[in-house]
Amino acid sequence: MPVSFLPYAKQSIDESDLESVKNALKGDIITRGQHVREFEEAIAHYCKAKYAVAFCNGTAALMASYFSANVTPSDRVISTPNTFIATVLPAIQLGIYPQFIDIDQNTGHLDLHFLKEELDFRSTRGKLVILPVHFSGIAMNMQAFDELLYQHPNAVIIEDAAHALGSFYSTGEKVGSCVRSNMTIFSFHPAKTITTGEGGMVTTNDLNLYHRLRLFRDNGIERESSYLEGEANPGYYEVKSATGNFHLTEFQAALGLSQLSRIDRLVKKRRKLVKLYRNLLQDVPGIRLFTNQFDELTAFHLFVIQVNFSHYTKRREEVMKELEKRKIGTQVHYIPLYRHPVLKNKKQSEWQEYFPNMEEYYRAALSLPLYYELSEKDVHRVCKELIHCLNNSNT
Repeated sequence: MPVSFLPYAKQSIDESDLESVKNALKGDIITRGQHVREFEEAIAHYCKAKYAVAFCNGTAALMASYFSANVTPSDRVISTPNTFIATVLPAIQLGIYPQFIDIDQNTGHLDLHFLKEELDFRSTRGKLVILPVHFSGIAMNMQAFDELLYQHPNAVIIEDAAHALGSFYSTGEKVGSCVRSNMTIFSFHPAKTITTGEGGMVTTNDLNLYHRLRLFRDNGIERESSYLEGEANPGYYEVKSATGNFHLTEFQAALGLSQLSRIDRLVKKRRKLVKLYRNLLQDVPGIRLFTNQFDELTAFHLFVIQVNFSHYTKRREEVMKELEKRKIGTQVHYIPLYRHPVLKNKKQSEWQEYFPNMEEYYRAALSLPLYYELSEKDVHRVCKELIHCLNNSNT
């Protein structure tokens, strides 16, 4: 019997999801309606945040967070190079070259030791905007992060939690509660723990930020009387900013509500698979795993290993191609952002000097399949084929 292809990520859609979407499509309103409001309220309640605003995707959610925080070309934006371009895209669009912090190879996060060194440099330009990324679902140590910022009380903190819905901080709060940040963004791309097809969300505890997030989503249109310059009347509105239309549809929100209702089960299964991966790979020479210290707190989005390919006299590309032939999908998370043409401003020789950990991690990073419908038998197969590909010269 032929084996099935195992992608590195895949959505999980069941009959209750299909029924929820079908019912939403039968409604009189299929955008900007009650399902979207209910989904926002459900995410806010789940994360223990005051407010949540839904968007058409995670990139739009990040754009909205920059807008809401009034980030300007004079501001200083700091983040990690180990993330998707969307994290710093709004900064680039504003003409800001983001400052990147080298990473901790035990977690894939920006390294707080290096962040401290960067924060010790006091810039006179604009405000400080920092985007910590909860890579692969592992929550950053936001308490330690917060302690580093005592000399920067006006810093804007936007948590990129696109990977981390369902994760907890080590202090016990849910990621998205915004207890130590201004805003947190989520993504509902099909690769994530729950999906709306495409979709995003921003949580916050700040009423003004909440208002500006909604303003950004709806073409900069203002209808609330207390914010209008003119007199409030039926049909009257004012365009306050040139933003765009970034709404989530009713049927996407219905899918999100259905998926959220079983998120605990989805997270539990991913943790179980990660534990099995660890057991099968922890003693394999040349393979490094992230710390297991936070496994019980983490809603895993990715399972990333670091392979010393030179130990096996192999190139990552040939291993990935061979695994694909064996019907196993893999991916690289991530190509360092400073390597992309849109941001490249250093010579290749300088990358190693400024980002030795990121460069070493990038040479070794390989994401293996992880999703709800993956079976334990599948995980055994992935590990067996991986080890075979690494150890055999003629795979």
